[in-house]
Amino acid sequence: MKYEQNQDIIGNINRWNMEIGESAYVYLNKDSWNGNDICSQFSRLYLISSGQGYLDTGGRRIILEPGYAYFVPAGLTFDYGCDNYMEKLYFHLHLIKPNGYDLADGLSFIAKCALEKDYLDKMHRHYNGNRWEDVLLLEQEIRIITLKLLRQYNILQETPITYSALTEEAMRYIQANLSAGMSTKQVADALFISDNTLARRFRQETGKTIHRYIEDMVFRNACKRLTDSDLSLREISDELGFCDSFYFSRRFRERYGEPPSHYRKRLKYSAGN
Repeated sequence: MKYEQNQDIIGNINRWNMEIGESAYVYLNKDSWNGNDICSQFSRLYLISSGQGYLDTGGRRIILEPGYAYFVPAGLTFDYGCDNYMEKLYFHLHLIKPNGYDLADGLSFIAKCALEKDYLDKMHRHYNGNRWEDVLLLEQEIRIITLKLLRQYNILQETPITYSALTEEAMRYIQANLSAGMSTKQVADALFISDNTLARRFRQETGKTIHRYIEDMVFRNACKRLTDSDLSLREISDELGFCDSFYFSRRFRERYGEPPSHYRKRLKYSAGN
């Protein structure tokens, strides 16, 4: 009997997470769909069915055409609008790797691919369906089209990043007990190891200090809650371990250049974006 196991790939499958936030099938016009300097912690998948719109980024205009899918990566700054009207099905996506970071963060252009005939009609039917088959088929199609678009970035063939058991345990502990007040010593004590050893190993393998990693995860989580929930700033601040909402707002502004209330209004309430 030949017996082969690949625990690394199964572990990464189990820890990989694609989260879908806001979504809708929308009819847009030039008055209802326009915005400037949009940048967020989630990616966008647009499936255009009719009309035409545009995205401006890096000095280049991308025309949104019927019969095409577009992937706007997390962290990319862009303007958007349409001269007349546009219909589209859209999804906001978080593509979370096992280390807690978004797979698409930092990608520098908008990917585009043609859709097969009648594909949009099929997606629309699943999106409006009420059966478990619709749920599973819609998720499958979103994953397939996202994979097709991500291949254009040449990031999927890179050698997978693997960490030691200690570093992976530290990441899992931080993500499960996320708090702005978490310290290296707290993580080390939970893993029964000295804080110096943990700090040295973590930085060697990730290129980041534990403090920086905790901060990254806290603020990524804060951005997600601001756009994907109706929690108040005080509730978000309390849940993420800040001493009060004023300190949370000050730290958020230092990191992103705007207070969390403006960030939420700019991203969450830009209709059909």
